[in-house]
Formats: sequence, C-alpha cells, structure tokens
Amino acid sequence: MITVRDLTKKYGDFTALNDVSFEISKGEICGYIGTNGAGKSTTVKILTGILDFEKGNVLINQTDVKKDPLLIKKMIGYVPENANLFNALTPSEFFSFIGKVRDIDDKTISTRTSNFAELFGFRDLLNDSIGNLSKGNKQRVLITSALLHDPSVIFLDEPLNGLDTNSIFIFHDLVRFLASGGRTVFYCSHHLSIIEKISTKVILINKGRIELDLKTSELPALENYTDLEKLFRDLNTADNPEAKKFNFENLFN
Repeated sequence: MITVRDLTKKYGDFTALNDVSFEISKGEICGYIGTNGAGKSTTVKILTGILDFEKGNVLINQTDVKKDPLLIKKMIGYVPENANLFNALTPSEFFSFIGKVRDIDDKTISTRTSNFAELFGFRDLLNDSIGNLSKGNKQRVLITSALLHDPSVIFLDEPLNGLDTNSIFIFHDLVRFLASGGRTVFYCSHHLSIIEKISTKVILINKGRIELDLKTSELPALENYTDLEKLFRDLNTADNPEAKKFNFENLFN
C-alpha cells in the first residue's frame, strides 16, 4: 500500500511536485502517466527513498519513507528507467550479490535465479559477463534483480527498455500475477495503451499536479472518452494550443 499526502518537491525555484496526494491499495496496479517533466520520475525517486522532499508525508505499507528509509528499501523492488549494472560480473554473480545484500539464503538465491532465467529465457547467459549482454538481456537481469527478494511493493519506471514483444507479454503476465498475490505495483510508462490494459488504477500528473485519479474501469464514464491516448492528447493540446494548429505539410518547406 502507498499513501502520499500533500507532497511537494522543489528544485531551486522550480516546483516539480505541488501538493500531490494519492493512495494505492494492496494488490493494485497503478499506471502513473504524464508528459516529460510532469513529475513522474521525481515521484518514483521520492517514494523509493532516493530523493528528499520539502513537504508532505509518504508511507509505504504504513512505514514513513523519511523515518525508516532502510525498512522501505527492504520491502520494495525498483526497476529504474536507467540503471548501471556491474558489467564485470555475470548474472549469476550479480544475483548472488543482490541476494546476500537482501539476506536471502544461498539455496533460495539459486532457485529463484534459475526460475527467473527460465521465465525470461536467459539461462544460457547466466555465466556470461553482463557487459557483453544485449540491451534486452540486461533489462531482464535488472528486472530479476528487483524482484529476487519477492518485494511487497514494486516500482517500475519505464521497465520495457530493450525488451522484445514476447518478453513484454511475459513481463506483464508476471506483473498481473504479482498483483493477484497482493503486491502493490506502481507503473510509470509512456506506453498508454499498455497502461490502460494492465492497470487497475490510473493517475495522470501534469506540471507537478494530479489531473486524474481513477480506477481504470471508471475511465469510460468520462465525457467524450474513447481511450487513454486520446485523453492524454486532449490534455496536451489544451496546455499547448499551438500543437493542434501545426500544418505538417509545411514541415519540410
């Protein structure tokens, strides 16, 4: 469960988050969407304890992010948009390291490593250097490392980087399975059609403020709603009227 109340974050004179409040229940998959610079990644970094903030309260499973950041890190899994892996290690060595940091016993590390490698199809690469892996396989390693300790709250910030279509299907089946078992999933993505299909709740942030906070099943009741992409386009056009007027015929003149 995630509870955010009156969250404000500033970078100098720029307010990245302005009195943001929302709640995500146990077992929900929340799609957190917005344009670049809207405040998505800032929100994720605060919720995962990476960034401090000026005002508000953030609770993960009723634990205060500011008061007990170590406990927060124990209970969450985080797939960042960009991550630096230990390229000199093999996936097996990396998972062993992650497991020991997480106080997981060797047998469980081995079993889960094997299971995830089979699920994502990188069993033959477990003893190769991470630095030599493709972008997609590095992403599979990153996702596995974030889930190895079976976290109760999972943060995903553009987690599909480099994944092929089949791996995306597998990953989303996994996300649904995790949510069905009571894990809470906070999913940031620009892939609006995917968010609409997989999420049970959608939060739209725009210029640091929450514009929409609804169950996915409630979206069709919105006036003139057809899909999440159109809603997003309409909001962007309202904020940037010139975008609607642009004549593409003139693009190469």
